[in-house]
Amino acid sequence: MADGPYQDYGWGKVVNSKLFLKEILELTRGEYKVIFPQHAFVHGNWSVKKIKKAVDFLLADPKVDLVLALGVLASHDIARRPFLPKPAVAPFVIDIELQELPFHRGTSGVRNLSYLSLPHSFERAVKAYREILPFTKMTLFVDQAVIEALPQLEVKIQRAAKASNLQITPVPVGTYIQPALAAIPDDAEAVLVTPLLRLPLSEFQALTQGLVERKLPSFSLFGREEVEYGLLASIAPETNTLRLARRVALNVHRILLGEDAGSFLVSLPEAERLTINMATARAVEAWPTFRVLTEADLINEDVESVTRRLSLYSVVREAVSVNLDLAAADRRVSGGQADVRNARSALLPQIGMGSRATIIDQDRARSAFGANPERSMRATGSLSQLLYSDKAWSDFTVQEKAQLSRVAERNELRLDILQEAAVAYLNVLRAKTSLRVQKDNLKLTRSNLELARVRESVGSAARDEVFRWESEIANGRIAVLEAQAQLKQVNVSLNRTLHRPLEEPFITEEASLHDPLLFGDLNRLFTFIDNPKHFGLFRNFQVQEGLNVSPEIQRLNAVIAGQERTVLNAQRAYWAPDLALQADVDQRFASDGAGQAGPPAGLLPGQDNTQWSVGLGLTFPLFSGGSKEATESKALEELRRLRLEREATIGRVEERIRSAMFRASASFPGIRLSREAAEASKKNLELVVDQYSRGAVDIIKLLNSQNAALTANEAAANAVYDFLIDLMSIERAVGRFDYFLYEEDRAAWFERLTEFFEQAGVTPSKLMTSSPF
Repeated sequence: MADGPYQDYGWGKVVNSKLFLKEILELTRGEYKVIFPQHAFVHGNWSVKKIKKAVDFLLADPKVDLVLALGVLASHDIARRPFLPKPAVAPFVIDIELQELPFHRGTSGVRNLSYLSLPHSFERAVKAYREILPFTKMTLFVDQAVIEALPQLEVKIQRAAKASNLQITPVPVGTYIQPALAAIPDDAEAVLVTPLLRLPLSEFQALTQGLVERKLPSFSLFGREEVEYGLLASIAPETNTLRLARRVALNVHRILLGEDAGSFLVSLPEAERLTINMATARAVEAWPTFRVLTEADLINEDVESVTRRLSLYSVVREAVSVNLDLAAADRRVSGGQADVRNARSALLPQIGMGSRATIIDQDRARSAFGANPERSMRATGSLSQLLYSDKAWSDFTVQEKAQLSRVAERNELRLDILQEAAVAYLNVLRAKTSLRVQKDNLKLTRSNLELARVRESVGSAARDEVFRWESEIANGRIAVLEAQAQLKQVNVSLNRTLHRPLEEPFITEEASLHDPLLFGDLNRLFTFIDNPKHFGLFRNFQVQEGLNVSPEIQRLNAVIAGQERTVLNAQRAYWAPDLALQADVDQRFASDGAGQAGPPAGLLPGQDNTQWSVGLGLTFPLFSGGSKEATESKALEELRRLRLEREATIGRVEERIRSAMFRASASFPGIRLSREAAEASKKNLELVVDQYSRGAVDIIKLLNSQNAALTANEAAANAVYDFLIDLMSIERAVGRFDYFLYEEDRAAWFERLTEFFEQAGVTPSKLMTSSPF
């Protein structure tokens, strides 16, 4: 029987009796013939009197051997009866204490009575919600039919309120919500919503909207579903109707086997699952503490206004365009180009122009016989060209090589930034995953705490087990806080790399092994590394590629080339002179005053206004006190040092490439293996939890299994990120990031790879096509 006719409001709050009947029939098939006669399907139209009458009818009907009460009111009526002439199952009990139901060592203790109840109580729920947000005045929404069926309910509620120093105002709710909203006192600080089984979804949405408009925090006794629809929080887990139906089927089967229903455990253990709707929290301006958020499932955690979305591809692309260190390196390269032009200028013609106006005293002008008039104006010009200077050419060549070195150093920094940005993003994903794993572990610990409380209530466990699990919950919260702090730190690190405000929020996209921009043709690549020999050849090829494009080696090559030219200049200094052309012109275009000797004014006989000269100059220092020998010796030693440094760098580059590839060769198959380990640990944990719930194993074994599962889950969750980080190390070591390759670049790379294998005597047609790992 049921409380009322079955209606599906579209959100799972109304019981579908067909699921319960299906589970019972499937479990008993082949062993018992179970029939559900049509005349025994009755409901009470949400009327307490009609439900009581229907229960009386079924208990008295000789054609009915067992009564199944699929409703809160029907379950309450049956569970409150001191005597039952036939077995009855009542699976919808809200609160054993509030409903004042019989309870003895974990069972009903009443012959023929089996009821089921979640281990949460009204008092526990109120305490939990006051931990989320403190309040002293609360409005309680209760279904009108439940109030009629449980007349003692309000007395029990007020008794609990007095014990908790809390003022509670019960408000009955029917099938429309507006009267209930209007009945909320003006000084209400919070609203607790009990299961409103008859309220349609549209009315429930009006309920959540009305509470948001009043800025009232709201809490649900029903569970996560109502939080998803807009209530602030709930500690009840997501409703698992299938699990409940299967538990009912098991109890029915045990009754058919001859067991007394009154001996069945009434608790249906479920871990508390604190769920908070952060969109609602923002709307009503109610902010739970960090301690509360540590253990909560957060719905709508990301602020809706956050439009910044990041992916591995977008991060590495953005990093090279906005990173400040790289921008500074670009300026250094630009400044270096000016140094090259400055060194080159010494090899080009030097042209100068000038003008001069002079006034001298009259006595001196008269005594110069016209050579220096009292007032004169003249223009001068000069031209010089260095015809040969080994030092000037050496300076120019050294600056050119230095510029190549600066470019290579900038490219080296660019690769470092690409790797840093990629790893920073992958660390964000890893930190988010670690936080999720730690929260899941905390939920599991909470579930085990509930199991321990049930075991204690039935006398199969001591109080110290409950204390131990409470201690584990405290440790789990610490682990979650540390994971949250780690996530914040890596977020800040990524924003710094991208030159963003350090606490600017963003939304991440998962990094995938199937990203074509990351791997290119991964299946084709596997054909080249499917066994140890081929993998060895592939390592050699990568080393060859890396040495050819390594910016560290290119930088040293450029510096060495510049130093070689410096050495050559020091050696030529013993015999190579500097040769230069010099030309000057002087034009006097105006003069007057004293000292004029007649036309042409101010000039001696035979002179005109223009004077010029052209000459060649050769300079060569014969003796410099031994500085030439010292300069040559120092230049040679510096050259030897640079060549040794290049050899050492070549070794480091090769080591980095090979080491990164060996790490990746382990981390890639580790993805599959860690997932298998996590799955095995999960199955083992499920078995141990079941054994613990039945008292077959002690708490130590369960703790060990849970810790092993935690370690395995975290390893499995991070395996992909570990491999991708190793892949970034390979690409950095080789100096080739796939995200910046065009399709023709990838094709050319595969051509070089194929040619390398052919030169080693391995043709592509003979390569295997299986995974290398």
